[in-house]
Amino acid sequence: PRRLRRALDARDCGCAYPGCGRPTAWTDAHHIHHWANGGETKLSNLVLLCRFHHRYIHKGKWTVYIGDDGHPWFTPPHWIDPDRKPIPAHNRRQLLFST
Repeated sequence: PRRLRRALDARDCGCAYPGCGRPTAWTDAHHIHHWANGGETKLSNLVLLCRFHHRYIHKGKWTVYIGDDGHPWFTPPHWIDPDRKPIPAHNRRQLLFST
């Protein structure tokens, strides 16, 4: 729905994948818990990703979740970070480090 897409655009400000930030017009809404497996189409289960990162998340070992702060967080695979420390979404990272 249009209202949900506007909320996603406002929260994620483009592709949320760390280091990307492509504009919202270039993104798709990704279900964190896939809708075919019972995932709901609601803000707490969606993240904006550009086509490249949308496919990358589906194929790769990265995981994404909505944190207690209401924003997406990405967990890298163990070969990138053995501790698998979550990384804030692209726009969130800028907000966190600019203060």
